[in-house]
Amino acid sequence: MGRAGAKKATTSRKVKRAQKTDAERVAERAIAIGVPPEQVGGLVETKVVDLSGELGGKPMSIATVLLNRGGTAVERWIANDKAGLFEEPQQRAIRYTQALWSRADGNLRAVDPARDVVDQAVEGLSQQEALDELGRLKDGMPRRYWDVYENVCRFDEEAGVAGSRIASNSRSAIDAAKTTVAFTASLIAQWRRL
Repeated sequence: MGRAGAKKATTSRKVKRAQKTDAERVAERAIAIGVPPEQVGGLVETKVVDLSGELGGKPMSIATVLLNRGGTAVERWIANDKAGLFEEPQQRAIRYTQALWSRADGNLRAVDPARDVVDQAVEGLSQQEALDELGRLKDGMPRRYWDVYENVCRFDEEAGVAGSRIASNSRSAIDAAKTTVAFTASLIAQWRRL
């Protein structure tokens, strides 16, 4: 075997070396920083702009972070939505009601106490206004649907458990919960023109 044959053999060795997939790189990074192996599956690597410098860099730098996309049932449905059930209006409706629930729980306060009054933006709603708006939304749809929507979107109840109140078997229960959440979010998006 001459020089050409030796060169060809080294080139083929380089090609045979397998490249790591994105999932493998994310898993290695997650395990290196202490994420339990059973929680690695829903993580993805993404870049964010670090305005404050709290992620270890200087302010206004770009940082690579691991983002958990496999968290709640709703987040998984949105991330893997191939049927078009959770388009942008439905996502806005879910975020809108989650913000209302957060305000209604009394956990959020305006930075300026004078702004904690009537305002059309969710951030400016007082606790009572948020409760009133949630009551109007709840009254506009069947109780069973609202209960499934609230249990999944607010309390992160597993879809199979929430949907079991509507469907008869476990697989149908998950599908029923997903469809009910999408339908309810569609109604809210329509009513609120989101």
